[in-house]
Amino acid sequence: MLTITESLPDGALLGGEGRALAAAVARTGGLWFAATPDAVLSDGGAITGWRDTTGSVTAAATPANTGNSRLEPGSPPAMICETGLPCGFVISDFAPRVDCFTAAVIYTSPANEARTLLAVRTGASRNAIYLNEANGSLQATDRDGSFPLHLPLAAIGPQPRLAILCFTGQGIMLRAGAQTVAASGHAPDMDHPGQFLIGCRSTRSGLAKTLGTSRLHHVLFWPNRAILGSEDAPDLAAVAAIERHHRWMC
Repeated sequence: MLTITESLPDGALLGGEGRALAAAVARTGGLWFAATPDAVLSDGGAITGWRDTTGSVTAAATPANTGNSRLEPGSPPAMICETGLPCGFVISDFAPRVDCFTAAVIYTSPANEARTLLAVRTGASRNAIYLNEANGSLQATDRDGSFPLHLPLAAIGPQPRLAILCFTGQGIMLRAGAQTVAASGHAPDMDHPGQFLIGCRSTRSGLAKTLGTSRLHHVLFWPNRAILGSEDAPDLAAVAAIERHHRWMC
């Protein structure tokens, strides 16, 4: 079971929007991965991990990601994913079973073909729920196609884009560009230990067609918490803080 106990050190992020988002994430038990130089772990020049903003949790480079990741400085900085090249990260066994979760990403994709942005899976032979950008739309579904959702990129707005994927246990929700779509249904085989994947939907190689080109600026994850559609004040505040931070970036 993944437990977050640390708080963000004062001054670790500059700006009111960053502080507000950090506080909202901490109150709701989430993780925030910002693409900054101090968040990167490396060995011999190869990036081996991406630390969250508290420094207490690290998403490890997947076994297939053998030094492929790189951090691109700039405004804003980004973790780079390349087409067909394994550049992903993973948090393994974040919970003994996946009852619900929320994941969000602020990203740019030069060709609008980021492919897999985020995923939660429960083992190589079991199911995966993932967020994907391809063919002119942002898509959220599971490997079995239990509840496919999509939003046209033209309706989402300019880059960088913010996308939020939420699995409630009874279905999924997708929010981007101030639009939310939802579908109910049962996702099979989610009652197993969960893996959270960034920039890929599997830890192994051989799925090149699911890997596109993107620049990941910020990734957020709430293990076993569904904040989209929630009426709880901390969840509403977390969604509002993410969207304010995105507007500030734009």
